[in-house]
Amino acid sequence: MRLLSVYLFFIYLLFIPIQADAFSDLGIEVSGQGSVEVVADQFSLTLTITERGRVPSKLQALVDKKSNAVVNSAKSMAINDSNITSARVNLRIVTEKPSIKVQGVEYHKAKQGSIYVDGQSIYQATNDHAKQRPLFELSRQITVHFNKVSDYDRFLTDIIKINVSHISPLSMSVKERDEYYQQALLLAISHAKEKAQHMAKQAGATIDKLKFLKEVSSNHYRPMYSEARVSGASQRTHVSLIGSQTITARVLVVFSLKE
Repeated sequence: MRLLSVYLFFIYLLFIPIQADAFSDLGIEVSGQGSVEVVADQFSLTLTITERGRVPSKLQALVDKKSNAVVNSAKSMAINDSNITSARVNLRIVTEKPSIKVQGVEYHKAKQGSIYVDGQSIYQATNDHAKQRPLFELSRQITVHFNKVSDYDRFLTDIIKINVSHISPLSMSVKERDEYYQQALLLAISHAKEKAQHMAKQAGATIDKLKFLKEVSSNHYRPMYSEARVSGASQRTHVSLIGSQTITARVLVVFSLKE
């Protein structure tokens, strides 16, 4: 029993310096974050023109007329054709609900037999409904890209007069997002280094060399939009505010410590 205790004690003495060396090799590991606030400089608006009817060719003529008015409005603002998309067209059959509501049923027993609902023969109503053409819905989506939010305000004023069916929320983005993200990465590395210096100083040590660096973000940004306001110069003029967007980068770093 005594020999076993001595043997375990020697193993413990051999393990302690190895473990201490392992921790000294790890150094200090910290994370850093950097953010850059930018203003959106690219805008896109998607609107939908929808018409319903029983003759698809007439529907197409109506939709094309409104579509041409929207496109001409965009072109009048010197927007290039490459910034206008109007090829998305959808045609579907609308399922109609029965228009006959049963309030009273009258049954007459005759040679052929007949059932009347509100004074109309069920047989006649069924045949009339079967002869009707199906109801179609034709829609077209148009997307317009802008470089200035003021152009969006002008365009929106024009298309409201055209009476389009649906206007999607304005989409905002940053053109040089990769460049701003690289700036955020540098700020994240500086932030990580400052954290490592403070932590090492608190522990009575000093950081030495950078041993490991890893990017842990994916070039994303968080929109921070301001609410729209009305210009003080004219209460009828609506001016949209775009606010700012925050592009954030995160890194993971390991520094060695000076002995």
